[in-house]
Amino acid sequence: MRKRKEEFFKSQKEANEDIRNYFRLCIKNIDKDNLYMLRRVCMYISMVYVLMFVIAGIIMPNFKASGTFFLVAPLLIVYFFINKKVRDRNAELSTHATGIICGIFYFLMVLIYVAMDVFGNKNVQMIWTPLAFIVFPVLYIDKWFKYAIEELVVILIYVPLGYFNKEIRLFRLDLHILIAAYIIAMIIAHITLEMRSKAGLNMIELKKMSSIDKLTHVLNKGALLQKIDNYYLEKEAEAPSAMLIIDLDDFKQVNDNLGHNTGDLLLEKVGSLLISSFRVYDIIGRYGGDEFVVVMPNMTDPAILQLRCRTLQMFLADVQLGNGQPFSVSIGAVIDKGYHASQDVFRIADDALYKSKLRGKNCVTTWMVEKETQVSIKPIIINIVKSKEGPLAKIGDDCEDFLYKVVSDVDESIRTISQYRDNIKAIILDMAVEMEAEGIITRYIKTREGFSNIPVLAIASTDEEARKAKKLGANKVQKSDAPVEKYRSTIKKLINMEEV
Repeated sequence: MRKRKEEFFKSQKEANEDIRNYFRLCIKNIDKDNLYMLRRVCMYISMVYVLMFVIAGIIMPNFKASGTFFLVAPLLIVYFFINKKVRDRNAELSTHATGIICGIFYFLMVLIYVAMDVFGNKNVQMIWTPLAFIVFPVLYIDKWFKYAIEELVVILIYVPLGYFNKEIRLFRLDLHILIAAYIIAMIIAHITLEMRSKAGLNMIELKKMSSIDKLTHVLNKGALLQKIDNYYLEKEAEAPSAMLIIDLDDFKQVNDNLGHNTGDLLLEKVGSLLISSFRVYDIIGRYGGDEFVVVMPNMTDPAILQLRCRTLQMFLADVQLGNGQPFSVSIGAVIDKGYHASQDVFRIADDALYKSKLRGKNCVTTWMVEKETQVSIKPIIINIVKSKEGPLAKIGDDCEDFLYKVVSDVDESIRTISQYRDNIKAIILDMAVEMEAEGIITRYIKTREGFSNIPVLAIASTDEEARKAKKLGANKVQKSDAPVEKYRSTIKKLINMEEV
């Protein structure tokens, strides 16, 4: 007996915990269900009322409805317009607003039934209010204690009304029935909440399982993109975040040389390391075969992001593939301070990954994306110079046709090209910068899809730089001692040729 008692209380405790989790995790669906059910209830009550009057007129020729029976009509009319407005807006109401709309309707409906039982049926036992008590928890999803309070308030309202308007015998009988209906309603409310909570939580679990990549145990591509889109839509306008795109180096060779089973085992280990390496609220998913994406809300520090990427590479380097060769990944990481859409941040992070791949294996590229300025006003020319104080940096001074963006760092140059790619008309490249960068800027522009059509004017101070520029694929090479107007004239010709 004691064991059964303990099992009962344990099961009730678990059921109550499920109900709490149900309201915490499924509140949006609860709100939608309550609004949907409110529309259906209004429609069916209207139909039933009309049908009842028709039937009463047929089988009871002397039937006369009291005024209380018509109280429901104005309530239904008002809620017809409320439901229509809510539906036409096609927008989610807050939980508080949903509770007010639904709660007021059901409370007023029960009060109308009380009036019908007290004033419309003075000489008979009450019918409508006990039925409303029992049906209420089935039609409206709310917490158990709220059901208890709402129906108890109705009983307290009924007591003086029934006492002063009905025979004492009928009043006592009504009160007895009402209390019994109240107890039954509370039992039904608890059972209904148990069933709804289990169904709701099971649905969440099913959705979660369908959104998980079976091999790596992170989000699959569809769920990943949906979650990223939802995050960017719901976050505050200027809330910062970081996005990482992680690509496994030479993964095809792993599959070809060591077999697909080894490749699958490697992917599983990568997924496990990603889950353990990032925060519980970071968004982690598998974008493609050997490509993963991580979104880190509220990440603002490039140094911390760089350290996180390097730490991940260090952990992954310890993965043993069975061939004695070290395993590595390339990473493109971007920090955005809330100025860009998710698609733009993803594109820039993908460009950062491409730069890492150009540099070789096991590389990280971390960019801080700036706020775009004057982009819609003028087309852009990127001017990559050795020094922002040198004469080449002044090429765009007083130019009214284009917005010249002067950059002097290799990483800044490629990041700026990536960010403004759709509005860039040409690139001026000081070969002194490119020689130090071992040609990565031009190679990046000419081999990256989306950039290869941007004309490049290379400025060379030596014959060696000129030869290097031509070899790398610069559209035009000019000497560094040429006048500014010649540079501008060449840029315009390159742009016109490209547009033609």
